[in-house]
Amino acid sequence: MEKVRVEEDLLGAVEVPLAALYGAQTRRAILNFPLLASRTIGDYPEMLDALMIVKKAAANTNLRTGYLDSRKASAVGAAADKILAGGYSDQFPIHCLHGGGGTSANMNANEVIANLAEESLGGCRGAYRIVHPNDDVNLHQSTNDVYPTACHIAIVRSWPLLDQKLQDLSDGFLQSGREWGDVPHIARTCLQDAVEITFLDLLGAYAAFVARGRARVDEAVDRLHEVNLGGTIVGRADDVPGEYFDLIIEELRNSAGDEKFSRPANLFLAAQSPDDLIAVSSALDLLARGLIKIGKDFRLIASGPETGFGEVGLPAVQPGSSIMPGKVNPVVPEFMIQLCMQVAGKHAACVMTLDHGELDLNIWESLIVFNILDSMELIANAVSTFREKCLRGIQPNLEKNRRNVATVSPLVTRVTRKYGYSTISQVCKEASGDTDRIRILLAEKGLI
Repeated sequence: MEKVRVEEDLLGAVEVPLAALYGAQTRRAILNFPLLASRTIGDYPEMLDALMIVKKAAANTNLRTGYLDSRKASAVGAAADKILAGGYSDQFPIHCLHGGGGTSANMNANEVIANLAEESLGGCRGAYRIVHPNDDVNLHQSTNDVYPTACHIAIVRSWPLLDQKLQDLSDGFLQSGREWGDVPHIARTCLQDAVEITFLDLLGAYAAFVARGRARVDEAVDRLHEVNLGGTIVGRADDVPGEYFDLIIEELRNSAGDEKFSRPANLFLAAQSPDDLIAVSSALDLLARGLIKIGKDFRLIASGPETGFGEVGLPAVQPGSSIMPGKVNPVVPEFMIQLCMQVAGKHAACVMTLDHGELDLNIWESLIVFNILDSMELIANAVSTFREKCLRGIQPNLEKNRRNVATVSPLVTRVTRKYGYSTISQVCKEASGDTDRIRILLAEKGLI
């Protein structure tokens, strides 16, 4: 039988596992929000790091302003540093989508830090006689400014990894485009033959899309450097001492190692609307939808082997059928497509949080931040896998592409530039859509 200790909170006594660094409120959250197959706060190291960064900033600010003595502030900061160093994720077992607008996550952080600090100063786990989760670790903070700030920090710090993956994909498209730049390719509009382009034209456009999507996400993420730390409950600065309010953003910059963090012009708006977070989700959604289109394009131009487009060969990475020998499917583009579809679904959930924020506080940041972090992970996986296992090994079918650009549509477009639309349109009308007849008539009329 598991050994327990008894802690007290607003609602009474709570049994907490004796070895746990968390306390009563975390234990209640574990019981209230069954985990089943879902992810915990501890499964998101970027969120844990962000919470620790906020707690360190608050402790340092309270030290500078005289509200915490150096002994307590140092112990709190050292505890946060231990968690930042890793190895404590199992002490954050709360369902990532817990109710309460992030209160359980904030208290989980407060309790673990308090117990680590308590023990470092000679106290007992769960006693909180030296360092208290609320009175000391959470001093001059509310979940309503701590948690949104941590959400912003987590996304800002997660973005560079995806940013690099997107840069690599864009570079990969350009590299392949230059490698096959002399190979002609038939462009299509409305799935009908159009004009002759090159593989550099095709792949260069994909590279440009990824670069534009990357820039769009980067701009949205950069705006998250505005945080409402110090706005406490609903944006009212009067709920913390003036000297704390004046210093907390400076200390946040120090703790995060990022000088760009600042406070928004209207703290009440920051409490009411997470639209700045939704802008990041929206940019990821647009990026994902464009990547779906690219994945579908690769499936089309590689379709075949005999009755499809067959203009490109994709690397064969696995057998494609359990019953048809020799069949190989475009599984890597399909993998990317599905991951990006999941991103679009997560964005749809994020958008709903704007609709359902009531009055002075939007309490749905958990849904937004973890969907965004998931989406970043999904896209990073999608684009790196696509680049490594598909794009790098493409082989244009030289003969098929040459035949395709020798078809009638590119020919008609070329002669139209010389003789005019009406003249060539009359020839097409006379041929009644028979492509061989079009060629014959163009030759007979001396147009080619």
